[in-house]
Order: sequence, then structure tokens, then C-alpha cells
Amino acid sequence: MPSPEKPTVVLIQGTFQLPDVYHKFAHLLESHSFPVTLTDDAQVVETAIRNLVEEDRKTVILVMHSYGGLVGSESAPKSLTLKTREERGLSGGVAYLFYTAAFVLSMGQSVASAVGHSANHEHWDGRFMVRDPGTTLYNDLPEEEAAVWADKVVPQSSKVKDTVMGRYAYGYVPSVYVVCMRDRAVLPEGQEMFARMAVAMVREVDAGHSVLLSRPEEMVALLEEMVLMGGGE
Repeated sequence: MPSPEKPTVVLIQGTFQLPDVYHKFAHLLESHSFPVTLTDDAQVVETAIRNLVEEDRKTVILVMHSYGGLVGSESAPKSLTLKTREERGLSGGVAYLFYTAAFVLSMGQSVASAVGHSANHEHWDGRFMVRDPGTTLYNDLPEEEAAVWADKVVPQSSKVKDTVMGRYAYGYVPSVYVVCMRDRAVLPEGQEMFARMAVAMVREVDAGHSVLLSRPEEMVALLEEMVLMGGGE
């Protein structure tokens, strides 16, 4: 008898980092039979989710990193959740939210209004950049590898800090929050606050901010655990 199909992972990246930071994790997911879509824009994410759910009837897990937590929470309307669609006799839908060192805000909040401006950021000409990315984003990687990734970070528009949340998927989709205990970008106590806001099941990992890069095997194992708990049914 063939194994049941695993849910599709929509991987939503954070700020500053290019998609190649997530390629190791994405390829590892695929080697474990998880189909993967990688994106970072809320409208694009919602379109991708809608296509996967309505056209392909796929069960979906959103994996969100850093600022991607806001993008993902904004991108999953209640009509596309697994529960809502099952109630309508339809297959497919968003089954779980998987936050990794990710921002979680309530309706009407923005990063600026909720947590203010970080001392880790430099601002100029409507943009901002993380200071010392090697130690802020990649402190749990070997020094030489951290330096390679630090050279690839890119500035972001300051507008992302002022974008107001218009939807909060964690209010109607069950979630898991991975707290990265060595994170210097989003401190663990802040992550714990976000996890409480999402009423999420919490898992702690001895990792820095870029946990999907530094601990991909551990993250895939947590996703496998989620599927066994019912996140892929």
C-alpha cells in the first residue's frame, strides 16, 4: 500500500536574507517527500495557497521564519483552512502554522507599534539593515560559514515595519512555535510572547535566528512530528 501523501509546505522567508538561505532546508524537506513552495510576498503567498488548495486540493502547512510570520498570518483566509473546507465537504486546506523565530502580531498592529525600532538596525533613505549580521543572524554557524552568509544580506524597505496586520490566521488555524534559545535578532523572551499570542504549541531549540539553515534536520523532524499529530490529515 503506498504511503499517504504528505502535506505541501509553503515556506515563507523573513527579511534581509535571500532565498538561498532556505534551500538546504527546502531540499531536505523534498528528500522527506514534502512538496515545497518558497515565497515572501503576502499577495503571492495567498495566491500560491489558493492554487494549492482550490485547484490541487492539497493539504498545506505554512512554515514561517522571522518577518515571514506576519506575511504567513496575513495570507491564509479562513475559507482556505482545512477545517472550514472539510465542513463544506471539500478536500485540501491550510492545516497548520509553523512559526520559527517569527513575528506574531494582533489585528491592527505593526512591527513599529508593537515592538518599536530595534537597536540592531541601521536606517537610511527609507531602508534599514541589520547590524553585524554574522553574529545577529548566524551566531550558531561556524565563523567562516557565518561570514559567507553575512555578506549576502540585503537591506529592506522601512515600510515593512509600518504595515498593519489585517488578518491573523493563528486565530483559526492550530500552530506550533519554535523558540530559538540562542537567537540574537528576535530574543527568546520575545518569541515566547509571540507564541503565547498565537496560542501555539511550543518547541525550544538550541539555535540562533537562522534555524532553518543551521538546524534543518531538527526542523524537518519537528514537521514530521506535526504530521503525525494530525497536521497533515
